[in-house]
Amino acid sequence: MRMMTRCVVALAATATLGGCSLDLQSPNNPTEVQVTSSPEGVIALATGLQGRFAASAFNFAYMAGLVTDEFAATSAALISISEAEQGSVAPGTGVAENVFNSIYRTVRTADELLAGADRLAGSFDAGTRSGLKALAYTLKAEALGEALQSYQRIPINTFNVTTPVYVARSEALPYVRALLDSAAAQLAGTAPSTFFITQILTPGVNLPNMINMFRARYARMANDFPAALAAANLVPRAGPGALSVLTYPAPGVNPYSNVTGGTNGIAPRRQFRTSMAAADQRFGYFVIPSTTLSGRIGALLDPFSIRFAIASATQPVYFPDEALLIKAEALAVANDVPGAVAALDSVRTDCTARAVDDPKACLPAITGSQSQSSIAIEVITQRRFELFGTGLRWEDTRRSNGIRGPAAAPQVPNGGQRCWLPYAIGDRNANAGNVPADPVEPAPSATGVSCQT
Repeated sequence: MRMMTRCVVALAATATLGGCSLDLQSPNNPTEVQVTSSPEGVIALATGLQGRFAASAFNFAYMAGLVTDEFAATSAALISISEAEQGSVAPGTGVAENVFNSIYRTVRTADELLAGADRLAGSFDAGTRSGLKALAYTLKAEALGEALQSYQRIPINTFNVTTPVYVARSEALPYVRALLDSAAAQLAGTAPSTFFITQILTPGVNLPNMINMFRARYARMANDFPAALAAANLVPRAGPGALSVLTYPAPGVNPYSNVTGGTNGIAPRRQFRTSMAAADQRFGYFVIPSTTLSGRIGALLDPFSIRFAIASATQPVYFPDEALLIKAEALAVANDVPGAVAALDSVRTDCTARAVDDPKACLPAITGSQSQSSIAIEVITQRRFELFGTGLRWEDTRRSNGIRGPAAAPQVPNGGQRCWLPYAIGDRNANAGNVPADPVEPAPSATGVSCQT
């Protein structure tokens, strides 16, 4: 992620002949008051927030891909990675802990940024303060949204709360949506300043479009299809703002490049490519076809494409065609089958003419009569191939009863292998009275099970 070009750290040391105190605060762990007591500190928070969001979003996508049918462990990966690809995630393993810890670091930093933007309101022009607050609301919302896709219950009120309460999705999802509404209202009231856009916001990110995409995502998750459709219609599919990306200028590193091998190595399962329609070209965005690569426990794999494997590669915050797929689903629910087919065809027939670097299916348009049920199946199918590696596959398998329980090698998973992650051991130790018992995971099922939310 983009780093500030200016960062000043002052260290002061005093000593006397009689001795010195070793009770010193780490300069790498400043207090909330310290980091929000100056405009420079608040701007540094905004920069750090974007870096933390990049890390937590990747940890979510990595884990969600492993417990569905997207990723599998490469040959040198730790046993915990190959166990996760078979649906087994033990409490305390990095696969589970990294998701929780990184998400709540993002949430904490967003809360500190909101507090700092308010505490120093008079130190920023209105447009810069508006951009800072909208950014904090947005990334906090998406981080919590990824938490509620990973855990059956999550804490939502955590800022300066020692023992936060865990709440069900029925409470967490409206909270996420309210944060995104606050972000949209912030920008609608005061446009972000040029300074915010050029000096603080990560290059390649369009904040208004990102807000609208996330609003559409979580309205769809709440089955609020009118709101999902309205937000999806605001997400452009062409032009410079159509795709928001995370950038990794040196010494930053695209996180996927760190997991193409080694102890945390993963690769796409080959059936992602081979289960596509014969003419579907989207595999080329994500993978390099292989007939020989296999994983730690024998999974057939394709290597990641160059856009994932090199350290400087950008990574999308979202794919613009997600908005079209949400639109298709919303129109089908409203019984506008022709409109839903048209939206799906926009995804299916997307090919080289549109100058946006996203997956391109290059498929023919849908033929024959369609119904609400056939549209629903087609939406899930297109989401599988269009939104690969975003983590959204896990939620899609849950909502379509595609959780089929553990698939021990040499079985090949088809859908999701578990409903939820176990809760973080660190938080259980610190907050034993509020962390729920880990949900009971389903036994293997050929037809799929319903996950309780």
